[in-house]
Parts: sequence; C-alpha cells; structure tokens
Amino acid sequence: MATRCKGFNSKCFLLTYLIIVGLIIVLWMNRQPFMGKDSRVIPKAMQPYLESPPRKLDSFTLKTKEKLALTNDWFEKKWTFVYFTHSACLPACRFGLDSMKELKTAFATSDLQFLTIGIDAQHENADDLYQFLVSQGYDFTVATGSEKELEKVATSFIALFLQTNFTDGSYQIEQEHHLFIIDPKGRIYATFRPPYKNVRSHFLALRAFYAKTE
Repeated sequence: MATRCKGFNSKCFLLTYLIIVGLIIVLWMNRQPFMGKDSRVIPKAMQPYLESPPRKLDSFTLKTKEKLALTNDWFEKKWTFVYFTHSACLPACRFGLDSMKELKTAFATSDLQFLTIGIDAQHENADDLYQFLVSQGYDFTVATGSEKELEKVATSFIALFLQTNFTDGSYQIEQEHHLFIIDPKGRIYATFRPPYKNVRSHFLALRAFYAKTE
C-alpha cells in the first residue's frame, strides 16, 4: 500500500529531489540550443510564471477513464490547466486540487478545460484516480498511461515526481505540485507554483498578453 510522504524536509525527498533536478537541468541545457528565442517583451509581473518562450509538448498518448486516447490534439483551440497527481497524494495535493476546482468554478466557459494526469501507473488506472477525485469533491478530466509514457509526458512538462518502493511492498510518491497552463496552440504557456497566489488574476493577465502577442 502507499505510504504518505513525510514531508519536503525528509532526507529521502531531499536526496532524490536533488538527483532528479540535476537530471532535468542537464536535459534542459541540452535542449536550449534547439529552442527559438522569445521575441516578446514580457512584463516583469509575469516573468515568475510565464514560460519564455512557450514550450512545445512532445507527442504523447494517454488513456482516459473511458479508455479513450488523449493526445496533444486535445489541447488545441482551448486553454487547459494541467495538474499531475495520484490517489495517495493527500494532504500535499489539496492546495493544487482546490486551486483547479476554484478556477473551474470561476471560469465556467467552453474554451477552458481541466486535466489531471495520474502518475501512479503501477497501481491505478484513470478510472481509479477519477473515483478518488470525485470522492474528494473534484471533477476533472483524468488520464494516465504506462510508466514509459508517463515518464515521457512528465519530462516534456518538466513535472518532477519520484516513486520509492520499500522492501515490505509499500511505496511512496513524492512530487512537485506545479500547475501548468497550456495555450490554444498546445504549448506550455505558464507554470504556477505553490502557494498559487492570485492564479485567477494572473490567468486573466496572461490571456490578455496572449491576445496582444500571438
């Protein structure tokens, strides 16, 4: 069974976090020469969360709870909020999921969608994660995939998580709780980090900025 993380100050998290961050930095530095430069002048207030330049996602295929394929095409022509999670995430994920719920209520329009990506591929499918979220009062689109596919998606998003398996058969998953925004062109346009202050007003600002610059 899953055991909850002992906190971000635990030795296991700090060590594994440093290792995985190092790997991500290496991958990111190797990727930089192939990325285009950002010609936009980004307002100082937006610099902490706006991606510069917006990052194109690698091709992927996940499965929803209806066993339907979810690919990059799903993001096109809509704004999408994306959060990575799993059924044993509480209490660490509460703020992220609550932020998604508040945003969904605040922006009840057809051009916005909300996606949770399950990261516990070994122990649960999309339906399992959906049932957990509904039991906690959250109603989002849910998708997951094989370990290989999830690793590919997480690397593309730069969504850090790590599963540690113990000799007694239990395990724990530790992760960063970032909230990603995908623009109507299917690119990672912004990344919000805990404690998610003023996400609603920031989103309105970035949409206005997008309209002026795209």
